[in-house]
Amino acid sequence: MDENIQILIEQAARGDIDAMVMVGDCYNRGLYTEKNDQAAHKYYKMAADRGHLQAKLMVAIEFLYGIGAPEDKKTAIKYLRTAADGGVAFAQYLLACMYKTGEINDFRKEKKAMEYFEMAARQGDAKSQIELADMIVLSKKTKYSMEDMIFWLACAYLHRLNKQADEESEAAFKRLNHFIKNGLPGGNEYVEKVFEYVKNNYPKYIEDPL
Repeated sequence: MDENIQILIEQAARGDIDAMVMVGDCYNRGLYTEKNDQAAHKYYKMAADRGHLQAKLMVAIEFLYGIGAPEDKKTAIKYLRTAADGGVAFAQYLLACMYKTGEINDFRKEKKAMEYFEMAARQGDAKSQIELADMIVLSKKTKYSMEDMIFWLACAYLHRLNKQADEESEAAFKRLNHFIKNGLPGGNEYVEKVFEYVKNNYPKYIEDPL
């Protein structure tokens, strides 16, 4: 075993949570050692159970897809929800998707999906911005307005300024053009104003989450 990972394993054994995550990463990616999904899960779970939010996301994904651990949807959702509520954007996106598709059986599934998509959208997650905009269009009962929908599409589109989220930026551009061509009040001039408003007031919304 490489000396680098041996040092990390010793640090993890002494309770170093960051070392636990790094050991998990090494086993997950095959860095300094052979790839080992079971060992990766062991160390990620050690860190997750001590409060590490990114580790909670990794454990959730492992339980969700049976990677290095038996598939366990209920436990996956528990870890995923904790990571999402702790502010991990990708966890928020995944949880929102599970509500949207009905994988989480809840009579408030549409409302919860939109809530979690918005959490991630506010961290700059372009996929969530697109998803939220699409749900606003289709939802019959929602607190959101068409102005909100244009706002989130503008955020997704403007990721292009930072050379990020190319696919989502293009998708947002097509949606905005569709609405303009189909009579959006104010048309292109209104959308351009929204672009400027976002750039001047919400620069973090047009950058990928850290």
